[in-house]
Amino acid sequence: MVLNGSDLIDNPLDTMMSPFTDIIGSAFWLIPIGFIGLALYIKTRNFTATSIWLMASCSILGTSNLFVDHPEMSFLYYVVSILGLVGTVISVYLMKK
Repeated sequence: MVLNGSDLIDNPLDTMMSPFTDIIGSAFWLIPIGFIGLALYIKTRNFTATSIWLMASCSILGTSNLFVDHPEMSFLYYVVSILGLVGTVISVYLMKK
């Protein structure tokens, strides 16, 4: 990969993350989301906050235009978002008991 300065100015995030997304693919974004979720759980020891983080971040990424070339990856992000929703509902239900 050749680093082009005009690409860096036009799309800084895509240009800086392109080596990682080229190697791992579109699932690369699940790694930082997972690490942030893990850090959030370690800090708060609250499964509800972690589930809401997973649901919100994967919903936002799943609807973005990052996955125009790979629509199956947006489905994977939707599945993780649904798992976050289920985790939120279960943890709220268990908190009431």
